[in-house]
Amino acid sequence: MTRIGMFGIFCGTALFAASSAFALPKASEIFPLMGLGYNIGNTMEVPGNQGGPTGWGNPFPDAAYVKAIKDAGFNTVRIPCAWDTHASNGTINAGWLDSVKTVVDLVINNGMYAILNSHWDGGWLEDHVFDGEGYDKTGLVNSSANSVAAKQENYWKQIATKFAAYDEHLIFASANEPGVNDPWNGGADNGQWAFNETRMQVLKQFHEACLKAVRATGGNNATRIVVVQAPRTEIDKSPLLASMYPEDPAGAGYTMAEVHFYPYQFSLMTGGDEDWGKMFYYWEDQTPGTDAAHTCSGSALGSKSSIDQLFSGLKSRFYDKGIPVVIGEMGAVKRLDALTGDNLKYHLKARAAWYGYTVAAAKKNGLVPCVWDTGDEGNGNFTIIRRQVDKFGGKVGDITDVETLNAMREAYGQAALPGNSIDSIVTESLSTDDKAFHISYKTIQADTAEAGTMRINTSADWSQYVAISFDMRVAGESAGPCLDQTRDGCNDYGWASVSLFNMSSEWKWNEVSLGNVSDLGTLKNYKIEFGDGDGQIAFEDASKMNAIGINVYGTQFTGDMYLDNMLLWKADGTADTLESFNKKKPSLEGIASGELIQANTTGDWGASTSAIATTRIAATGKMLVNVRPGTVSATFTATKASPAKAMLMNAMGQVIAQQSFTASKGMNSVELTNSYRGPAMLIVKQGSQQFVQKINLK
Repeated sequence: MTRIGMFGIFCGTALFAASSAFALPKASEIFPLMGLGYNIGNTMEVPGNQGGPTGWGNPFPDAAYVKAIKDAGFNTVRIPCAWDTHASNGTINAGWLDSVKTVVDLVINNGMYAILNSHWDGGWLEDHVFDGEGYDKTGLVNSSANSVAAKQENYWKQIATKFAAYDEHLIFASANEPGVNDPWNGGADNGQWAFNETRMQVLKQFHEACLKAVRATGGNNATRIVVVQAPRTEIDKSPLLASMYPEDPAGAGYTMAEVHFYPYQFSLMTGGDEDWGKMFYYWEDQTPGTDAAHTCSGSALGSKSSIDQLFSGLKSRFYDKGIPVVIGEMGAVKRLDALTGDNLKYHLKARAAWYGYTVAAAKKNGLVPCVWDTGDEGNGNFTIIRRQVDKFGGKVGDITDVETLNAMREAYGQAALPGNSIDSIVTESLSTDDKAFHISYKTIQADTAEAGTMRINTSADWSQYVAISFDMRVAGESAGPCLDQTRDGCNDYGWASVSLFNMSSEWKWNEVSLGNVSDLGTLKNYKIEFGDGDGQIAFEDASKMNAIGINVYGTQFTGDMYLDNMLLWKADGTADTLESFNKKKPSLEGIASGELIQANTTGDWGASTSAIATTRIAATGKMLVNVRPGTVSATFTATKASPAKAMLMNAMGQVIAQQSFTASKGMNSVELTNSYRGPAMLIVKQGSQQFVQKINLK
């Protein structure tokens, strides 16, 4: 060893000793405070070349959403994060670091622990846990472990420097699921390429590159908790991590280990039964009848006995040696398209029971369980807390899975929250059986049209269909005095019309009028062809249908709709029920009342005293406006795609806000931001078409 080398080691030790006088708490001290964990999934980890945080459908996390996580009973938030696709020439974009800091601050300012990781991000690290020739998901390739480790060290130096002053509430995590994308090529590990000690040595090198980088930045990073992952984060591979655990310059006690827990047949399997095993819809005693073949029990992976065995193994392997374990991801999908009625109810109850047992077992064995949450609410979702309100309605922070959340809260001694998610999911849809849908409407405005929307989400390919049909009757009163005599513009005229709409290709709208309510008072079968002709409804992309529904527009209108027997017709004359794509009760937007009722042949219904809310959606030839403090939004229908311009003028004729944009054929929305208060005029121009409306800015 040279004198220079010895001097370098001596100085490094001295510097660390100086900083360790202010060491952060050890992992074993932090673990009891971390509680229940939650993932902000499919957001900050979306690669920059795929749209970044909003690229997979979720909004950027805001204060309301993060507060809802805290209020739901979580005390740790895992923030999966991309870095490589937000970097140029090895330097992470400063704006991206600030964006990540925004989310970290929201979490910590709510009194929670934040786990900030390096996620998949194109697989630059996670798909190359080998040195030289090996397999990634593209096949046989070459990878330099030294080069990957150098990249890992470079990124973590920048990340750690950005967050050096943060206290123990910020935790770093070296990777996500290293090696999980190994191809299925008949290898030794359940068909995958073997993850042996040679590869574990490479993974150890990657983890130590992270630890070296973080510790070198000093300050609180000298003893900040860093989480290191088992190969593929598989519990079965955790002995490899335990036997070749990374060396930490901070010494013992400042790291945690990480595994994930998705028992496949119960948690992720959705394509139907296989020769080697069946899908597990149910769990332990949550079994309808005698369907034991589809029940996770006994020694099956994910059963009580397997959870106890696996988690106790993690405890003895890590926690008992001063290394708490983070279950960085865990969960089971909702199989909404595979089951109906009582079977679906049993399935959802089984999921909740599994979550509760898994979380309780984790807590008992020194593990921090972090549930995976993607934001989506369709078939196969994990979502507990709503954030995609534009797609699913409601408000940010709504609990979408009360039963599962309460099962986990109970494991942590928290009181149950009110609500019932299962019964709202387990309902029949508009089908050919004995159920129909009854909706009540009541408008309030007199000078601006209001809308009520019935929507059925589909997420399916409709290329094979040529038409849709349904039984419908709409009736009510649309004339007479204003319902709100105090409003400006109150008059003695009311109107109401009905239209069919679809959403496809990134939620773009198309719509066709079904007529005025005065012509729709008799129960009748409607069949609307798909196409661009008169009376037909077009698709933006029939292969990517997102939703179908009916809008009722009107002023001074009080009435009801009876709707039943929605069918999708093929060119050969055969038809599928719409429930083939969605067995859930249709969603209602802007409508305070809607219920499934016993179907009949006349479309009669009982009286309703419920009211329609004021969601505003444009009808052809009209512009609907929503004024909120600081913003004005307008919705209108364009007959073709072309440039458009929105302008906001004050009472003196001065333009106080404007925006140029390209309107698409069909439904369009535009929003203007302003700080003006008082009377104003909103003008939207598109070619020869012009919409003008007086408004009062708030």
